[in-house]
Amino acid sequence: MLVWNVGPPRSVGAFLVSEGSARHDASGSLMARRPIILSLTNMHESGMCLLRASAEVRMASAVDPATLRREVVGADALIIRTGGKVDAALLDCGKDLKVVGRHGVGYDQIDVEAATERGIQVVNTPGANTESVCEHVFAMMIGLSKHFPRMTAELAAGNFLFRTKMIGRDIYGRTLGIVGFGRIGRRVGEVAHAAFKMTVLYNDIVPIPPEAEARAAARRASFEEVLEASEYVTLHVPLDASTRHMIDRAALARMRPDAILINCARGSVVVESAVAEALDAGRLWGYASDVFEVEPPPADHPLIGRPDVLLTPHSAAQTVEGLSNMATGIAQDVLGVLRGEPPRNPVNDPSLVNANRRRLGLAALSSF
Repeated sequence: MLVWNVGPPRSVGAFLVSEGSARHDASGSLMARRPIILSLTNMHESGMCLLRASAEVRMASAVDPATLRREVVGADALIIRTGGKVDAALLDCGKDLKVVGRHGVGYDQIDVEAATERGIQVVNTPGANTESVCEHVFAMMIGLSKHFPRMTAELAAGNFLFRTKMIGRDIYGRTLGIVGFGRIGRRVGEVAHAAFKMTVLYNDIVPIPPEAEARAAARRASFEEVLEASEYVTLHVPLDASTRHMIDRAALARMRPDAILINCARGSVVVESAVAEALDAGRLWGYASDVFEVEPPPADHPLIGRPDVLLTPHSAAQTVEGLSNMATGIAQDVLGVLRGEPPRNPVNDPSLVNANRRRLGLAALSSF
């Protein structure tokens, strides 16, 4: 029989639950229920196994706002990948939510400020897909430099002799500009320096430790110098007000006409129509991207199908290793927060989250 009590949440057994969610067994002792986790999409079985072993996992039937607002009711945790949006309205419907987990790195789909105000911890998986995205960057860099889009299309059309019609180039020894020198940007710089002896320039608003610069033999430069001096420019910034449309017509005008621009960050960092104009005018050698301003992109997208463009469908992290790392990491962190453990990879400040929980009359998520 369910027993509904009035009172603040308390830690019962392994998980933090509300007393209204607990039940009594035949002897009258209080038992904790399994926490409920709403996942917006499926993920690698390594993570799903961890979740199922410790929680009741519910799969969202759709990711439109109305459906999510209905299905988040009663959930203790929410896990999101690339589909859906976690806004204030959704969080208000999820009155039992304690943690939102981002399966991935970028969290622009989540209203972090609203989550913090409501005492909800947000976590993500930085580092889980670093190698996968880094390799994708070099695949794109090399693919465009060797004219893979045009060459494969001509070969498929039976035009083998096209092999002599276009001349590619090596990336060895060239200059690479990295905008955003976080985990992925640094790893790209390390590989560029060690494997291809590239000259590495970077721009970042955050001071970088000297040892991180040394591993890539990288030199910090202004945003303008990175654009003007680099034969390859790769973007690795989060999407926020300061980075949205940072690569616009003015930025593209600073780039060399023999430069290749690579975007494996977020689609809205780049003004795609401006890229198409620069390619048409011969002011840019090529463009490669794994992300789009609108996903999925419309059928009449100005960059899809161009021979000087290499595009993939937001799939850089879609590797066995990347998916397993992200799924395992987010499952462990979400379950840890529900157990009252400090988050491993917090997006918002855990101390501020707990302060807001106390203000709202809720139990702290952890005691650290």
